[in-house]
Amino acid sequence: MDWIQYRLVNKIRTLMLINLFICLKPLSFAQTATEIITLGRDPSSVIRSNKFFIQEVEDKRKIKGPNIGKVIFLGKEKPAAMSNSVEKDLTAYWSYSVPKVSNDLLPLYISVKDFQLNERRLGPNRVGGEIKLDVSFRWYRDMLSVDLTNYQTSATYTRAEKEFDHQKLIRQMLDQSLIHFQKWMGSNIGKNPALAKNLKIVFKEITTQDKADTIFYSVKRPLIWADFQGQKNRPGSRYAAAVFTSFAYEGHSYPKDDDLILEIGLKIFMVKSMSWALSEARNAGTLRHEQLHFDITRLVVEKFKKNLESGELTIEDYDSEIQYQFLQSFREMNTEQENYDRATDHGLNNAAQAEWERKISKEITNIYSRQ
Repeated sequence: MDWIQYRLVNKIRTLMLINLFICLKPLSFAQTATEIITLGRDPSSVIRSNKFFIQEVEDKRKIKGPNIGKVIFLGKEKPAAMSNSVEKDLTAYWSYSVPKVSNDLLPLYISVKDFQLNERRLGPNRVGGEIKLDVSFRWYRDMLSVDLTNYQTSATYTRAEKEFDHQKLIRQMLDQSLIHFQKWMGSNIGKNPALAKNLKIVFKEITTQDKADTIFYSVKRPLIWADFQGQKNRPGSRYAAAVFTSFAYEGHSYPKDDDLILEIGLKIFMVKSMSWALSEARNAGTLRHEQLHFDITRLVVEKFKKNLESGELTIEDYDSEIQYQFLQSFREMNTEQENYDRATDHGLNNAAQAEWERKISKEITNIYSRQ
């Protein structure tokens, strides 16, 4: 190799080394410029006998990404960041802490509203730091978000300016957030409707009689003429008797285990002061006709119950559905009463009256034979 070729080869090698240095130097600098927080897996953080699992973690901070603040290292400030995104790393850590052991657990969604670690120099060999965490917990029931509780905490510390275990500090704070939720759930399950998974309806029919103006429906207590205490002869009325019957409901709910119990009290009643009969019409046939009006009201209420049991009642909004079904049943009651009077000619058509009695009596017997 002559001298010119030798110089040319060495020049190429030098350029290659320079290029290699330029390529490597930024990579090496990037690796040391940021404090990477790797949470890992800590067996001591695992929560036993939990009733929930981590379904999803969502980063709701104003500035998203892996960065969580800054730390002091060798006397200099540098950014602190998770090894991946905050969502990914916290999901992995919390999922390890509360493993999904069955499908009956509550699928928990965690929103991270604030999560940061910031340090500053206080003086020679002294560093001050603050760590913050603000999260909220929710779950989805029937595809609707249900807010549960929040956890917000912060801590300050001082340390010597040397190597420091930031991972341990962050893990402790993350562990405390799940411990907080576990305690909250333990004290609220079976008490807070937000944790109820199912809606169960319980009907209670009021049959106890009192001395007021109302007679509650009971197969053991048929109507008697003494119950008809209203004005005996309504002006303009061509009928011999009339009975005023109706129904109402009242309800309240309470949580029990994983259910929200919706207890609906049913009042099927006849009003004495609005029911009347002429003295000459007070016979067994007329009384039986009026009793069937009361029975028809009872049958309508049974349909009202079935419509609620098979309807689209949800924990989030059951009141509006109950009210809708009540109004529908109330209209049905008035229509059925009119059909009954029209078909029997207000009890004067004996054959039609007998047919309605057979039909209504059979339906009433079927209701109470199942109880």
